[in-house]
Order: sequence, then C-alpha cells, then structure tokens
Amino acid sequence: MSEEKSFIYNARRIPTNPGVYLMYGAEDKLLYVGKAKQLRKRVSSYFRKTNKSPKTQLLVSRIERIETRIVGSEIEALVLENNLIKRHKPRFNVLLRDDKTYLYLRITAEPIPRMMITRRLVRDGSFYAGPKTNSRAFRKLMAFCQKLFQVRTCRLSMEIKDDGIIVTKNPENRKLPCLDYHIGKCNAPCTNVTSADDYLAQISALKRFLRGDIREVKQLLTTRMERFVADKKFEAAAKVRDMLLSVEPSTERQHVEFTDGRDRDVLGLWRIGKSAHIVRLVLRGGKLIDQTSHTLRAHGDTLDSEVIEQFLLQFYPSVDQLPHEVLLPTAPECAEALAEGIEELQGAERKLVILTPQRGKKKRVIEMAEKNARHAAEKAEIEEMSKRETFAKALPELAEALGLSAPPKRIEGYDISHLQGTHTTASMVVFTNGESDSGQYRRFKVKTLDGKIDDFAAMKEVLGRRFAKADDEWFAAQFPDLIVIDGGKGQLSSVMKAVADFDGFPDGFDPMTQIISLAKREEEIFRPEVKTPLILGHETAALKLLQRVRDESHRFALGLNRKLRVKAQTHSALDDVPGIGPKTKKALMQKLGSVSAVRNATNEELLEILNEKQLKALRQQL
Repeated sequence: MSEEKSFIYNARRIPTNPGVYLMYGAEDKLLYVGKAKQLRKRVSSYFRKTNKSPKTQLLVSRIERIETRIVGSEIEALVLENNLIKRHKPRFNVLLRDDKTYLYLRITAEPIPRMMITRRLVRDGSFYAGPKTNSRAFRKLMAFCQKLFQVRTCRLSMEIKDDGIIVTKNPENRKLPCLDYHIGKCNAPCTNVTSADDYLAQISALKRFLRGDIREVKQLLTTRMERFVADKKFEAAAKVRDMLLSVEPSTERQHVEFTDGRDRDVLGLWRIGKSAHIVRLVLRGGKLIDQTSHTLRAHGDTLDSEVIEQFLLQFYPSVDQLPHEVLLPTAPECAEALAEGIEELQGAERKLVILTPQRGKKKRVIEMAEKNARHAAEKAEIEEMSKRETFAKALPELAEALGLSAPPKRIEGYDISHLQGTHTTASMVVFTNGESDSGQYRRFKVKTLDGKIDDFAAMKEVLGRRFAKADDEWFAAQFPDLIVIDGGKGQLSSVMKAVADFDGFPDGFDPMTQIISLAKREEEIFRPEVKTPLILGHETAALKLLQRVRDESHRFALGLNRKLRVKAQTHSALDDVPGIGPKTKKALMQKLGSVSAVRNATNEELLEILNEKQLKALRQQL
C-alpha cells in the first residue's frame, strides 16, 4: 500500500500579490524558486491536472510545503528570485554552472593605477574588463597589455606630488627600477622614469583597448615598427610586427560589423539533454571583439525562454559594464521588466534594451551565435561521452589488474603533507564510479608526531583513525572497495601495521587485495605481501584513474597544510586574548601599529577601543 502524500495544496493560503514562491521537499530541502506577478495564479498552475510537463509532475510529487515572499513589484520579484537561486541552488531551477569561475582584468582606482587579474568584482571605482572563463587566454591578454602599454603590476603604494610620483611606503626600497622595467613590461613610474601624465595617458589608452577600440593600438604599433625599421633595428621591428598581427585576427572578423557603433551582446542557445549551452558574442563599438561560452543545468522540458531569462539574471550582474542591447534567439516573458531587474542587480547607469529580432542583420548574427552554441554543445557532449567511456573501461580494467572480485565502486585516496615536519596534515579523497565525489572528502590533522618528520607514522595514524570509524554509521555505509596510498613500499607497510591492529573490517573487504600504494617516480603499484611491483601501461585507463586519485589526494592535503601555515604566520599575541575578536584586533593594530605598542599603550588610549573587561583580559595576557 503506497504512503499517502502529507502535503495538500490550498490556494487560499497563497496571496495574490507579486512576489516569490519557494517550494520545499523532504527534510526541508529547497526544490524550486519562482517569481510571479500574481502568486496565487502562478502557484495554482502547478496543481492543475492538465498540461503538466514531466519536470513539473516530478516537482509537485516532492513538495512538502510552500512559502511565499511578497514584494512591491515584478522587478523586485526578479531580483529576489535571482538572489535566492544563487544562494540556495535549488535542484529544479535552471543554474549557471560556471558562474564562480569568472576572471576580470582590473585596472585599480589608485593615483598610479596597476593592472591585475582578479576573480572578484568590487565596485570601488576600478576599471574591469571581463568576465571571462578561459584563464589561459586572459593571462595571454594581460601579458600582451604589459608589453604594449608597460603598466605596472606591483603592489607598491604611490601618490602624485608636485615633484612627481613618490612611493609612500618604504620609499628607500625603490631607488632603481625593477626587472619588469628592464625587460620592457613596465615603464617604472616608481622611479619617475615616466611622468605621471604620460603614465595616466597609457592607462587611458589601455582602457580604450580593453573596451574594443583597437585603432589607436594599431596606429601605435605601426608607428613603432616603422621607427625601428628606420633605425635598422630589424629584430625589434619584427617583434612589433608580430604584436600587430596578433591584434588583427581577433578583431577583424567583421562580417558581423554594425555601423551604428553601439555595444551589443548576441546570445545563441543550443540544448542537449539536461545541459543548455549559450554562446555570447561580444560586440563593442559595432565590432565583434570576443566570444564566451557558458553551460547551464536545465531539465529537458524547461522552456528556452526560461533558460535565457535565468542566464541573463545570473550572468549579467557580474559583467563590468552592461551593453546597450542584448539580442536573444527567444523572447523572455517580459523583456522590459527583465531589463530593469538586471539594471538593478548590476547597479548600472546605462539603460539596457533586450530584443528578439525576427529578420535582418541582427537575426543573422543570432543565427551565427546559435551555430557556435551548437558546436560548443556537441563538443562538450563528445568530451562527456569520452569521459564516461574511459570511466567504464577503467574500473573493470583496474579490477582485473589487481585481482578484485568486482570493479571498485568507491575508491579512497590518502596523502600526507607537511613543511619540514610542521602542520602535518592528511587527506582522504573519494572517487565514486570513477568520478571525484568532493562532498565525501575529509581532512585530518596529524596529532601524534610532535613536530617530527615521519610520513610512515602519519599514514599509520590516519588510516588507523579511518579504520576505527568502520563501526560508525556513516563510515560503515561508505567503506571503500579500494584504498590508494600516495607513496611506495614504506607507506604501504605503515598502513598494514594499522591493519594489523584492527579486526573490524566490513564483510567482503580484504586488506591484502584492496589496499595498494602508487609510487610517483615509476608509477609502480605496491601490494601487501607481493614483492614485485605491478606496472601498468602509461596509456591504460586503469593507471590514469589511479593517477587522478593520487594527484587529487595530494592537492587536497596540500590545501589544508597551506591554510594552517598561513594562519600560523598571521597569528599574534592578541589572538590569545579572550574577548578580543578580529575586528577589535584590527582596530588596535590600525591605531597603534604593533603588539609591542599595544602592550605599552596607556589605559586611556586602549579604552578608546576596548571596554573595561577587554582591557583587563589584555593586561593579564600581555
């Protein structure tokens, strides 16, 4: 007999105002967030018996309760919906997969600006070019800009005074230009090799270039090349010629040029399975200057208009500057309200227009974007199929090579990391059915070494702690089919000592066959009580999988070790004072400059920041 569903929909409980609705499932897990001009009408549509898609049927079958949030307008509903989707990532919503990988080229708002690559867009007056997802291409762009504009990338603090540019912090350390000046990557404003006016003119030219105006750059390079030729510096002229040629291909694809000089983004959409691929053509000043690709998670019966709308809402708050127009292949539900919502999310001064052209040149450019999106989707599908094929091949191949009774569904990898015996840490990474399962990863702080360097003892401790939890409900349910140790015979021997001290392995787990180590140098696989190491071919899927497990365990262990080292380096005596938190510590250091100055300060000076209780604790501690 099937269990009756506890949730019964009652339309009278849903308000008729504009707002956002949140649908929750079992264990109070948020399933879906939506917006509506009229909440009751929209929410009720999910519970009609007709015209329900498979996605909606599955969603409704899992709803345990519904919450609503009333807002003042449809635009406010758009903004709130976007914020909730980004924060909670509900399973049934369309989600942009790459929205945390964006890179920006930042020109800081300092008196003497510097150039840097960042993943954070901070509205502090700085200039940003981006976002981009391809880090290699972006770093090439930054290197090109350094050669061409010779803008600094250092962190020196500088100001402009009547007598020129001065370094405001430790000026005695900057009497001569650094290496970047000598290799042509910076024109050394720190030592007044260039004037403030000339440097700021270069910054302005760089910004124009990053906005897509290449005319000035082409003229500059052409003039520079002609000057080198006239001076018979042919090698230098050839390098400038190469720079000029590198500008041309990326900016001369002008079969999509518009003569009105407006900034436009053109989107193309192609869908395969539960993935939606969007290609964004970036036109600035009427010319095509860039192309970016994005992937969204979207159920097959989600409307194209909803996919496009969610992309706009999730992506465009991250852009450095909104274009004048966005051209779409499919019209969203309410383009005007959507544009206003994006403007509010982005904090834009520029007005955004969203269009869905049906004919003419704009329609042809959208069709070109759709062809690119189809190519990106098919390429991603081929890569995914290849990956699945490799996984499917690797697991049986690994089972056969190691003599396992079945392909290992769960593989755990372990590694040790330390710096000269300090902050020794270990990692446990998990691969499920051949794919990394980061939600199952665990980290360990090694407790028994007391500063000694002993990877063998550390590995024995960590695996001993892992085995000791075999009777724990979570660990018992997740016990591995294969354990991979990063190291050689020594590491494996230390683990087997932990095995000898333990007799509570789950049924079916044989440590003699299901624990191995992988040595880096020759990629040798060591097994308990087997003298000769096993060597798999370098092209075999089984070895590649073991290498991925080993490398991932090394990366994960190193991450915690690095975090502990940084924490230790920034630790001060103030951290040990009870009642004094990070904000109070920062205020003390800003006012007095050092722990020694805090110790020697008068009570009156300290009471400007501390209360009586904090002051007493500080005097006792210091």
